[in-house]
Amino acid sequence: MSTDTQSLPVYAPLELRLVMSGVQAMRRPRPVYRSLFRISICNAGNCPVQLRGRKWTLRERNGNTRIVEAAGIFNEAPVLTPGAVFSCSGTQEFETPPVAMELRLFGTDELGRPFISEPLRFPRSCFQYK
Repeated sequence: MSTDTQSLPVYAPLELRLVMSGVQAMRRPRPVYRSLFRISICNAGNCPVQLRGRKWTLRERNGNTRIVEAAGIFNEAPVLTPGAVFSCSGTQEFETPPVAMELRLFGTDELGRPFISEPLRFPRSCFQYK
């Protein structure tokens, strides 16, 4: 994985879809805002790919921005044949209300060449909370 996403080609047929999302305000000694989501990943291309990692860009109302890179896709490295779909659920926690989230996936094609996905940008409506 690399934070230099400019050097990786984008694999456009990898379609990331946000299935659901919401934010919970958790009352603890210090408030925590938890974003809950479910994502569907479809290989709309003609060749199999393996997903190997993820990169999150997380922005909070107070101006903080975090970049989080990790190996695997929610503890898996799925191989997606053409037309295959992989779905996963997860959470991200924030100290102040979130205002933006973006997810990109790292992977390799059938020849082992690395790529990165188009970004999945969560719409503003995802950050409404009670």
